Amino acid sequence: MEDTGVHLRGVKKKFGAIDVIRGVDLDVGKGQFAVFVGPSGCGKSTLLRMIAGLEDTTEGKIEISGRDVTHADPADRGVAMVFQSYALYPHLSVFENMAFSLRLAKRPKAEITEKVRAAAGILQLVDHLDKKPAQLSGGQRQRVAIGRAIVRAPDVFLFDEPLSNLDAELRVQMRLELARLHKALGATMIYVTHDQVEAMTLADTIFVLQGGYVQQSGAPLDLYDDPSNRFVAGFIGSPSMNFFDATVVDHSAAAVVAQLDGQPDLVLEVPVSDRPETGTRIVLGIRPEHLNVTASNGLRVTVDVAEELGGVSYQHGTLEGGDAVIFQQAGARHGMHGTVQTVMPEPGRIFVFSADGARIR
Repeated sequence: MEDTGVHLRGVKKKFGAIDVIRGVDLDVGKGQFAVFVGPSGCGKSTLLRMIAGLEDTTEGKIEISGRDVTHADPADRGVAMVFQSYALYPHLSVFENMAFSLRLAKRPKAEITEKVRAAAGILQLVDHLDKKPAQLSGGQRQRVAIGRAIVRAPDVFLFDEPLSNLDAELRVQMRLELARLHKALGATMIYVTHDQVEAMTLADTIFVLQGGYVQQSGAPLDLYDDPSNRFVAGFIGSPSMNFFDATVVDHSAAAVVAQLDGQPDLVLEVPVSDRPETGTRIVLGIRPEHLNVTASNGLRVTVDVAEELGGVSYQHGTLEGGDAVIFQQAGARHGMHGTVQTVMPEPGRIFVFSADGARIR
C-alpha cells in the first residue's frame, strides 16, 4: 500500500543566525489527522510551510508519500494548503474558485464539473456554487477554500490556523465539520493551531512544539494524562494545570514527602519511582478537577473569581502565600466569590517536576 504519510528527519530551519526549527523528527501516518500546537513563535507554522515547500529547509529531510521532497517545488509535493485567510478570488463564483487549479492544469471540463460538484456535496456548498465570495458567511468562505484543496486530490492536506478568523460559535461548528471531513475523505491531514482545545478535539496525534523542538507527541488524552515535562503539562488542558513550588522533606516506601512553599502545616506524599534526595526543590502539578473541597486540613484558597459555566464552575483564587489556584466544581450552583475554601488533591493525581521542568516519575 502506498505510504501517503509525512516523515521528517533532523529538520532544521535558520533565518540568518536565528534558529527557528532546531531539529525535528516526526512521523504522520497515512490517513492520520495530526496537529502541530504551541504558543506564538514556537515554529509550528514555519514547520508546516517547510512541509509545503513555501520555506526552504536548512538541514534535514522531508519525505511525503515515500518521496524525498526536501528541495522539491511546492507543486510537486502532492500537498494542498488551506490558509488562515480565505484567499478567494472575489470576482469569481464559488464554482470557479474551486475549479481554478483544475482549469490551470487544463483538465477536461467534465472532470472539473464532477470534482467540484463532489467537493461541494461534501462541504454542503451545492446551493452556493453560483454565488460570489462576498455573498457568503465566513464559515462558508472557509469551506470554499477547503473545497479548492479537495478537488486537487492531494496526498496531504495542510491547514494553517484556518479557523482563527471565525467567531467562537462558528469555530466550534467548523471543528466538527473538519472532523467529519477527515472521516469522509480518509486523507492525511496536518493542522496548525495555537488553540489546544482545537488540538484536543481534532487530532489523532498532537505534536507540541516549543522553542523549535517537538516537546512531546501522542494521542490527545495521552498527553493530558502523562505529560513529559512541565511545559506540556501546562499547555495541554483548559484551564491550565496548577503548579506549586515545594521541597522534598522525607521519603516513604514508594513515594516522596513534599512540603509546599508557604504551607508549613501541609505535607503531601507523592508516589514516584525516581525519588529525589531530601532537600531537593521540586514543582507539584495538579489539575483543577483533581482539587476537591474538604472540611479537613488542606490548601486554604481565597476565591477571587467564580467562573460559572452551568454544568461546571471554575473557582479562581490565591493561597495565603499569594500563589494562584484554580479548582473545579462539578454542577456547582452557588457562588464562592470572596469565600475561603480548603482544597486537597486527589491521591495519585499529583505530577512531580524537577526545578528545570523535567518530569519525575
